[in-house]
Amino acid sequence: MNVKAMSAVIKRSTKRRRPPILDGIAVLGLSLLAASAVFPVLFMAFNAFRTQADWDASKLGFPTTLSPVAFERAWTGANIPTYFWNSVTVVSGTVVLSLFLAAPASYAFAKIQWPGRSVAYLFTLSWMAIPSLLLIVPIYIEMVQLHLIDNKLSVILVYSALNLSFNVYLLTTFFRSLPNEVLESARIDRASVHRILWSIVLPMSRSAIATLVVFNALWAWNEFVFALILLQSDGSLTLTVGVLQLQGRFGTDYPALMAGLLITAVPMIGVYIFFQRYIVQAITAGAVK
Repeated sequence: MNVKAMSAVIKRSTKRRRPPILDGIAVLGLSLLAASAVFPVLFMAFNAFRTQADWDASKLGFPTTLSPVAFERAWTGANIPTYFWNSVTVVSGTVVLSLFLAAPASYAFAKIQWPGRSVAYLFTLSWMAIPSLLLIVPIYIEMVQLHLIDNKLSVILVYSALNLSFNVYLLTTFFRSLPNEVLESARIDRASVHRILWSIVLPMSRSAIATLVVFNALWAWNEFVFALILLQSDGSLTLTVGVLQLQGRFGTDYPALMAGLLITAVPMIGVYIFFQRYIVQAITAGAVK
């Protein structure tokens, strides 16, 4: 071992270690942050199994009987089966349309040279800076003119458009990390641009696609404002909007409301758990060369 290497080892060994109290503070802070995220879910779950008498006695506590009656009242009182399938339809349409539009655009920005590519890419990304709530009035007027009010297609189109910028950004970043040698080999074999995209690029981008499925599904499932404005009849409401029918004008059945909210949350928790292994891989794509 030369002198330089020995000095580096001595320097690392003599370097002052971080005090244990700092590690304890970091662990405590992260624990409190995790508890703040878990507590609302536990509060909702506990109260969904409580009776109305338990709720009237105390707003915070453990269920005494584990009664499923609140779920029965929520299932029938809010017409949850209809709202659930409306949400599934909207989420499925949004995910499919978003990926169908974002994939070709992202491939064009990442792997194809054409005039004005950088300007077009920056223009696409700039839409992420515009709050969606500012677009409520023009979107509503446009949907009225298209006769799409109270039609699930209206929210599918709106959700796909609002998420398109982020989808293009994430897919473009991931596509840029793919090896160009594979694409060049396909071009030498006279594969068309569309064939390369659908047969080579997308199969190699499963993690990015899974991440977009999660993000778009979560956003479309939980979105409230546009669904409330564009979907007006009881038969077309999504679950997020429809479950509010459990909240009365003069009184609210809170155990049933918590049960309805829990039913609304469980599907997306399952989706996130199923796809979570892909998320970090896709987000960090291109960070390490």
